[in-house]
Amino acid sequence: MVTQYSMKRGWTEFLEANKKAILERWLDCALALFPEKMGYSTPIGTVFSGALEKILSSLGKRENDCKEALDDVTRILAVQNFPPSKALSIFLEPKLILHDIMMKTTVADTLMQEAFNSRLDALTLEAFDSYMRHREKIYQLKVEEGSRRMYMALRRAEA
Repeated sequence: MVTQYSMKRGWTEFLEANKKAILERWLDCALALFPEKMGYSTPIGTVFSGALEKILSSLGKRENDCKEALDDVTRILAVQNFPPSKALSIFLEPKLILHDIMMKTTVADTLMQEAFNSRLDALTLEAFDSYMRHREKIYQLKVEEGSRRMYMALRRAEA
């Protein structure tokens, strides 16, 4: 349900007033990435629900204190067989959701929308860094496993 918004309030209040609608649509978009049907009660749905809520709450504050929540989301995305562009597309969705809600509530404050977009851009870049750290760790583990296998094969060949 979209809440009416007074122009005198800031975008933080706008986010708080529409948090449930934004979060629900954002979570639906995130779960739609997966080829199998993901529900809210699945382990991934539960993690995404909590993490996206923390991320959305932190967007309304001066300091983005959502690194842990961002890590939770990107860790799950990094182990999926998605291209990075598809995996990180969920961080672009709130811009579309916000724009849609603003149009429905007669809020056309471009400064407010620009501030939100700026924060989301910064968040997307942080998510990319986090995603790449997780991907690098996965590839590092694969290389180490390959080296162990090669070492064991050489030991067996020598024996």
